[in-house]
Amino acid sequence: MFKTKIIFWGLVVLLLCGISKSSFAQPTNYIETYQKIAVREMHRSGIPASITLAQGILESSWGNGSLALKANNHFGIKCKSTWTGPTFFIKDDDYKKGKLVKSCFRSYDNAEDSYVDHSEFLTDNPRYERLFSYNRTDYKKWAHGLKKCGYATDKKYAYKLINTIKKYKLHEFDLMPEERPAIIASENAPKLEMIIAQSFPSNPQPKPTPNSMPAPEAFVLPDDYQRGDGLRKFASKGNKILINNSSILLKKR
Repeated sequence: MFKTKIIFWGLVVLLLCGISKSSFAQPTNYIETYQKIAVREMHRSGIPASITLAQGILESSWGNGSLALKANNHFGIKCKSTWTGPTFFIKDDDYKKGKLVKSCFRSYDNAEDSYVDHSEFLTDNPRYERLFSYNRTDYKKWAHGLKKCGYATDKKYAYKLINTIKKYKLHEFDLMPEERPAIIASENAPKLEMIIAQSFPSNPQPKPTPNSMPAPEAFVLPDDYQRGDGLRKFASKGNKILINNSSILLKKR
């Protein structure tokens, strides 16, 4: 009986620890957390937000993978010869003399830095140059292009990206303006059409020109006001100023 209780409470502790480390137990939590960064990076680099989010989801296991938790690396980017920042070593797919060895991965101070570096990794690497000739809304072409360019060794990588994008409607983020990313994954989110309509109205009202703007209300001075009157004289004539302006307002009514 005593041993049973120990095992029970041990399992409870392990479960609680697992929950505390998993910041994104629900898929929508991850999407809502990083959608704004993905949209911002799309406008900065040209990489579809849907592709960025889908890659982050797959490579980081929704933010719960070892690389994401211990190194803030959400895209599985390895060190390479050009990396001079912090590093993190973990076994992946590198072999030495037939033996699996630890691979060097980039480490970041926070997840946002990982997203920014992901953009720069693709834009600065000649291997991925062809991707930027694709339409930003053609996420399928981008997915297959990433696989052809050698981003991942998984043969089904492109299809996994496409299925993730379809399932969570990530492609809708590709239409978003930078300043107003929608919370598409949330059940309480406004319709995307409504947000786009607000951002880009079909019949925008022209901005008023100086000639079309209404003239400001006149401020009428008393008849005996003279140029050069000091503050004291001006104050002494205050009642006349109020009476003159009040009469104008009454006439307008």
